[in-house]
Amino acid sequence: MSYPLRYPFSWFLAKIGITISININFIYDDEEKVFVATSKDIQGLVLEAENFNTLKKEIEEAIPNLLTLSYQKSLPKISTDIIFQNHIVIA
Repeated sequence: MSYPLRYPFSWFLAKIGITISININFIYDDEEKVFVATSKDIQGLVLEAENFNTLKKEIEEAIPNLLTLSYQKSLPKISTDIIFQNHIVIA
């Protein structure tokens, strides 16, 4: 079971050990030939890379830093374990 970061009380639940989920959207920009990652859950998360594996590594480095910057007053220490799950949506 996981609880989305954007929902109320998510940080309280994270402190007591509930897994918090973060949605990250990936697109491939044909014009620039790069993969782009954005998230409405984490303010400032906009990354791009030439391949998907590089983008995943950048996300793993960026998320703890962005969370620390966004919530430095309310959280003394942030630890993250990042698990990528594939969910394909075709519109």
